[in-house]
Amino acid sequence: MESSRKKSLPMQEDIDTKSILSMEELDPSPVGESFPDNTSSGACTPRYEPPFASQKFRWSPLGLRGQSWDSWLSALQKYSTYPPTLFAALHFANTSLIPLATQSLPESDNYLLLTRPIYQSPSFEHILLTIPVLTHIVSGIALRNIRSSRRARLYGAETRDQRYALSFWPRMSLQARLGYAFTPLLATHVLVNRVTPIMVDGGSSSIGLSFVAHGVARSRVFWVTYYHIFVAVGVYHILGGLASWMGWRITTARKARGSKKGPLEVHLGHVESEQHSKRRRRMWWNFNKVAAMGVCVWLAGALWVVGNGGESSGWESKGWNEIYSQVPIIGSWL
Repeated sequence: MESSRKKSLPMQEDIDTKSILSMEELDPSPVGESFPDNTSSGACTPRYEPPFASQKFRWSPLGLRGQSWDSWLSALQKYSTYPPTLFAALHFANTSLIPLATQSLPESDNYLLLTRPIYQSPSFEHILLTIPVLTHIVSGIALRNIRSSRRARLYGAETRDQRYALSFWPRMSLQARLGYAFTPLLATHVLVNRVTPIMVDGGSSSIGLSFVAHGVARSRVFWVTYYHIFVAVGVYHILGGLASWMGWRITTARKARGSKKGPLEVHLGHVESEQHSKRRRRMWWNFNKVAAMGVCVWLAGALWVVGNGGESSGWESKGWNEIYSQVPIIGSWL
């Protein structure tokens, strides 16, 4: 009896050591994932209480009951994407599909003028675009900061380097990187086509596809490079977000370093089945085909038709030249 007990002790110590090492090597979870609960019975795991656990939101008269900051921030981040996605679909039709169908810049501009009151009215524009986009960005950053500080407390990070290693900055998913790269690109687009015309002319009623064609004719290398990056990053981020909400983790999934398996599978010793692996690869290829096709179609209408519309003339050209030259920071390049 004593000998069997002594033999079991090294085995138990070995198991405990492995469990501790695996806990230390766990990968930070991305925004799209909720933090796992350590409440499974029989498991020797550290007891953890999420921050803000005492701050529950209970709206009994409305029948709403929020569980934590995570649930509210996740909901804000998700549902704030709906209005901008509808706008992106409308903008895709106006700046790509219609120019490709008409093969005429003036005629395409007329269709854009018909839909402009929908998304360029002073109040509706902020409801449809400004507020949702800012909400999406701020809620995403807040959610990541909350989870990174939670991981730092859970794993006992004491030094600044340890806390940084557990934060979301060093290792982000492709979806997050695309989102942060898309933010300054979108800001530049808004600055040139909405903010600067208001600063110079007091409004953007004269801004349309001909204005874009005039700018491309003035600085072709700059705008062709910019629109290729802007459209590619934007399409992949939007479609990647839609795929994530549908449960297809194409741009949000991350893998452990030096392994073809995901971090959870690595530590649990799970081997992915061949059928599941084929399905995942097929989903990845289908997503990339759709995204690449969307980028090509958008650029075909925006650059091949609109971009080749040429420079305007007369008083209109003079006013547009003034607008481009007054764009902050990049005005000298335009």
